[in-house]
Amino acid sequence: MSAPREYIDTLRVRLEQGWGARQPRERQLLGILAGVVLLAVLQFLWNWGREGVVRLDRELPGMRHDLERLQGLIAPVQSPRLLHPEALLDVLQHQGRFLDAGLVQFTKRDKGVEMVWTGADFSVLAHWLDTVASTAQVTVVQADVERLPGQGVTVHLTLESGE
Repeated sequence: MSAPREYIDTLRVRLEQGWGARQPRERQLLGILAGVVLLAVLQFLWNWGREGVVRLDRELPGMRHDLERLQGLIAPVQSPRLLHPEALLDVLQHQGRFLDAGLVQFTKRDKGVEMVWTGADFSVLAHWLDTVASTAQVTVVQADVERLPGQGVTVHLTLESGE
């Protein structure tokens, strides 16, 4: 801890001795030279900062436009609050393509859609229902699950649009 302090003290003493050994005219010239170097460094920093501000002012409108475009791309897609049975049928048939096993049938009813899935995998059904409920705001109104020997699980659901 004292080694750096001793080094600094030694350096300070050497600088004071070197400055004291200079003639007054040399001191004056060295002072002027140090002032010129300081002004040159300040001028360089000022120009560099000013050029940066000008460049940012020139690029800022484009950056704002890009930000607005990106925000528009990530804005969540708002689904309608209430789908008519025909529209709900289309949505469910589209989403039903992601059910990978068994026979899936959708039928339009008065207020909603009836779904019959033979050979269903219950975990896939639960995941699919969660996805459909969050994207299309679909609720299960009636459910009937039946296990048939040799055929797996048959699921009868009545789905309606709304909260």
